[in-house]
Amino acid sequence: MATVIIGVIIAIFFIYGIRHMLTSSKEGCCSTGDHLQKIKPEDTNKKHYPYSTSFTVQDMHCANCATKISNALNSQKDTMASINLTKKEVTVLTKQEPNINTITSAIHHAGYSCQIK
Repeated sequence: MATVIIGVIIAIFFIYGIRHMLTSSKEGCCSTGDHLQKIKPEDTNKKHYPYSTSFTVQDMHCANCATKISNALNSQKDTMASINLTKKEVTVLTKQEPNINTITSAIHHAGYSCQIK
């Protein structure tokens, strides 16, 4: 009888693990359960942004992470973000000289740490 109970417990953990793995692969590591709506910058012409600053965001792992960071930056005035998920790099284009504290604060507020390149 004890063997059956242990077998059932192991089966429950196995099923839970498989279910979690499938959910994570569909939704990304953030597992938000829904598709995040992308916020576009007011001006999408890159030629209008003379300043460029790049950051490394090591804890950006999936498309949802990239969207959260992009949304945090694109919602700021005169700012446009470009994300390279493979390189874990965020390039921030600005119309005025960039305020590094404001940019890093926006990234931190989105839940990520960053380092200027």
